[in-house]
Amino acid sequence: MKNAFKVTFAFLIALSTLNACKKKTGSPMDFTIDAQNLTPCTEGNCLFEYVNYAATTDQQMALTTGQHRIFLATKSNNFSTTRVSIQAPMQDDKFLFTDNDILAGKVKYLFSCASCDYFNLIPIAGKVKGIKVTSINSSAEKWLLDAHIVLAAEKSKKPVDTIHIKQYFNLAVK
Repeated sequence: MKNAFKVTFAFLIALSTLNACKKKTGSPMDFTIDAQNLTPCTEGNCLFEYVNYAATTDQQMALTTGQHRIFLATKSNNFSTTRVSIQAPMQDDKFLFTDNDILAGKVKYLFSCASCDYFNLIPIAGKVKGIKVTSINSSAEKWLLDAHIVLAAEKSKKPVDTIHIKQYFNLAVK
């Protein structure tokens, strides 16, 4: 009986040791975003805002009433406008999009220029992380997003450009 107890005890110790040595894998939603190196607006006008309970209706990113939180990053100058929209869920205080979400159309890209010879680019890969920033005072909530979006020409999978956005987004004023 003593031998059976010793063998069982040794087996449990070995099992515990092996289990403790396994690499711990956290949830993909266990992330933070530091507020360092935010995207600057080097030329023109930049706007980083979001709208609650909205949806985009077309390639031009027109907004309508919906069930999502739409983040819009817009940069415009004298001759062109670049806009990225990110369709996030309304629930939760953070979200994470990967390649599959981007291919599913949750991220859209639009470049418009009246006098440019330009071909349409579409998002094909990347990662978008968003986290709600807690309010310290009575100001409205804001979100911090960190996005790396790979763009390709329509009907192509060959990357031609990458957009990096790391910025605070404020609730749009209606």
